[in-house]
This record gives sequence, C-alpha cells and structure tokens, in this order.
Amino acid sequence: MEQIRRIQHIDSLRGLAVLLMVMVHAAATWNPFDSIQPTLLAYLISGLGGLAAPLFITLFGWGVLRNESSVPQRIFQSMFLFIMQILVNLTSPHLFQPFTPGVLSLMALLNVILPPLSKYFTGQKLHPLFGLSVVFFAIQLSFPEVQGTGTWSDRVAAESPSTILSNLFLTGTYPLFPWMLFAVLGATISMNGLNEGADLPNTARNRYLVGFGLLFCIVSFYTSRANGALWAHPTADAYLTFFPANAPFLIAGGVGVVLIWFLLQNATLTLFQSAGRLSLTIYIIHFIPLTFMRNFDAHYSWSLGVSALAVLSYTLVWIPISALWIAYYPRANIESLARLIRKSLF
Repeated sequence: MEQIRRIQHIDSLRGLAVLLMVMVHAAATWNPFDSIQPTLLAYLISGLGGLAAPLFITLFGWGVLRNESSVPQRIFQSMFLFIMQILVNLTSPHLFQPFTPGVLSLMALLNVILPPLSKYFTGQKLHPLFGLSVVFFAIQLSFPEVQGTGTWSDRVAAESPSTILSNLFLTGTYPLFPWMLFAVLGATISMNGLNEGADLPNTARNRYLVGFGLLFCIVSFYTSRANGALWAHPTADAYLTFFPANAPFLIAGGVGVVLIWFLLQNATLTLFQSAGRLSLTIYIIHFIPLTFMRNFDAHYSWSLGVSALAVLSYTLVWIPISALWIAYYPRANIESLARLIRKSLF
C-alpha cells in the first residue's frame, strides 16, 4: 500500500488529496443552505473538493503498479481495504449503509485489476489512456442510464447483493466504471513518467492536452452561464456532475489532477507530507468527529461565514495532527497495521 522509498512530492500529493477529501466532507456536513448555490465561492469549493477523489484514485493507480506484492498479498490488501470501507460506513451511519461501496472498495478492486494489465502501460505512453477514455465516453453518451440516477439514496443503497454489486461496478458513489480512468491516468504516469515514474514530463504534447482541457472547462462554464444552467454540482442536472461522474467531469478532473501534479513536482513543499504518509488513516478516522458534530450547523444556526470557518479549521487541523502523529507515534496508524498483518501472513 505504500512504497518503501518515499518520494516527497508524492507524499505531498497524497496529503493534499486526503485534505481535500476532508474539506469536501466537512462542507457537505456543515452546509447552511438547503438549496443549490450557483456562486463563485460554491464553485471554488466544489472544484477543489471535486479534485479530491480523482487525485486520490490517480495516486492509487500510480502506486499499484510500483508495488511488487504477490497475488496472495494483493488479495489480502484488497480484503483489508474492503474491511476498512465497512469501518468507514459504520462510523457514518447517517450517510452510508454497512456494505455501501465507496472509494476504498474501488481501490480494493483496482488493486487486483490493474497489475495484470501493467504490460499494456509500459512504453505505450498515452495510448491505453486515450483508448479507454474513448470507450468510456462512448458508453456514457450512448447509454447514460448505465450509471444510474443522481439520487444519493440509490447510490449508497446496499439492501441486496445485486444492489451492492451494481453500486460497486456501475451505479454507486465511486464505481469501477468510470472511475477506473483516473487509476489508468496514474498508471500511465507511473510507467512513462520521469524520475522513475514520479514526474510528469513537461512536453509540448502534455501542455497542449492540458490547454485543451482548460479551454473545454472555460467554454463549458460560460456556456452554462449563458444558458442559465448549473456548471458543476455533485448530483443536480449540471454540465459537470460528480454522481454520476459524467464525461465533462472526467475531463475536468483529469486536467485538474495533472495541473496539481505539475505544480507539486516542481515545488519544494513539505506542508502536506505528514498527512500524505497517513492518508488512509486520516481518510478513515476523519468521519468520526463529523458524525458527532453533524448537526452543529443547524443546532447553533451557523451562518455561511461560520460554516466556512468550521470547514477550513477542520481541514487544516489535520496538518499539525499528522505531523505530531508521525513524530511521536510513527507506527500507530492503519498503514502500519496493514503492513504488520501482511508480514505476519506472508
């Protein structure tokens, strides 16, 4: 789950990803509005929060192909991630059912699916990513119903094995289709990047692709404004939707991930590294305080300013917590627990 030799900007990327995850979950918990707010502030928060999962999954795809675990070890790792997903669900019963698939169950699937495909990424540059993108986008445009509805209750449902499998692969919050694309992006970077696969090459082609993606985002944003429609929203009818993840969101998410990767690989930034080393631990335990404090905004009649301050504070507090955690209890975390169990079994 974690490479032995640490790469600073990869840890920073992981730390940023999990902090954005914390931010978006806190913002969803302490939201003083009952209606949709198409404001620039709302779009900023949604945009940053919307990059959390794409960055998280991209980094996982990057790391999976660098992990030299055996097949039994990978099966154990996937089982561990499934168990951690259930633990997350149990700590947030107001959001999930015990067996609701989520981002950790997606990682569990990717952990066994991607390694057999590694030969297709080596030396092939962007061809597998482009090919899979074309296939996925064609399916989305031709059969939009395959991803289910935007209803949250349907996406977290787990009443039967068939519902769980449907949400795990197609209709859930983070189903294999189409979220696998971000893992393939990470695998592409890992197999074709510079600095042993840790850096994105700053080539003219990559700059053109990022520029095209940014242009697409700008045009879609102003088109939505001109038509009086929402540009981005988690579930509502908008140009970019998160649940389900439509093609415009996948493009915007991929561009955002690449831009952040470019930025952090060229920056000497240590602020997020401790959080990156504890990304799985932080992701799992950050739900617990939110569960206990989920009604604070309504109970205390928080304004937008108070809610924003609470979200920002709850997000940033994990930076010093993770630094102190690493300094005083470096082995007391879920990452170390997974390694310890794996070593005892294999």
